[in-house]
Amino acid sequence: MAKKSAIVKTAREVKALQLEEEIAKEQIDFANEEIERLDKFIQSQGEIIKEDKEKLEIASKKVEEINESISQELADIEKEKEEVYTSKQNLVSKVDKKILTFYERIKRWAGNTTVVPVKKQACYGCFMKINDKVYSAVIKQEEIVTCPHCGRILYKEKEQEAQA
Repeated sequence: MAKKSAIVKTAREVKALQLEEEIAKEQIDFANEEIERLDKFIQSQGEIIKEDKEKLEIASKKVEEINESISQELADIEKEKEEVYTSKQNLVSKVDKKILTFYERIKRWAGNTTVVPVKKQACYGCFMKINDKVYSAVIKQEEIVTCPHCGRILYKEKEQEAQA
């Protein structure tokens, strides 16, 4: 501005120079206000980041604790699984091979519904009503009875277990 004021020769040029100087001052004031606003914003964001880091640290600790408990539970379940497998093998070795083969053949296509209860004189594997002769054989439980419709092994639930 000082260089420009030395070059100025008319009053009109002086007014234009003063107007230019005022605009420059306003722009500087606006820029300073914007810098202050952005500094405050940066400071507030820094605080938010700090809080979020603390929350993240707490959450990470919780995740580690949960992972430890889950791994412990998995280890316990694995032990139980091995015990059940061992007891299953012991029981399977005691069962007649013919019956075991019969059971496994049904299990191939029926999955976990190889042995199903009979309720209200209906097979709960295929939900079809069974005839009186088959139903009486199921009630007697003298031998293995299969459903005439689907071939699953049938058994009669005790009334107390069914109500429970």
